[in-house]
Amino acid sequence: MIAFRQTYLIEKGEMSMRKCLVMFIMICLTTLFCFNSSHGGWEKCKVCHNGRTAPDEKSLKTKYQTADELIKGAKGSLNPIMKNYKGDEELKEAANDLGLK
Repeated sequence: MIAFRQTYLIEKGEMSMRKCLVMFIMICLTTLFCFNSSHGGWEKCKVCHNGRTAPDEKSLKTKYQTADELIKGAKGSLNPIMKNYKGDEELKEAANDLGLK
């Protein structure tokens, strides 16, 4: 009887720990998703495009006159950091935020 009780408590404890772990992972993923979806367009880009790491807003506006030029330039970039930001919607939103038509 004692062995059964100890086993039951261990199993119950493990199950509780699993539930906590699953809840923690779900909260982390939800937070990550919300954070990434709320910051789009130029807000996401300006972290690197600050004039030191990559060309700033003013330089990009001078170099690219239209949204299509900016998108083409971003997609053609050989910089390894830019490979994660080659989606049309992200780039269109960034171009809109920069005021490019």
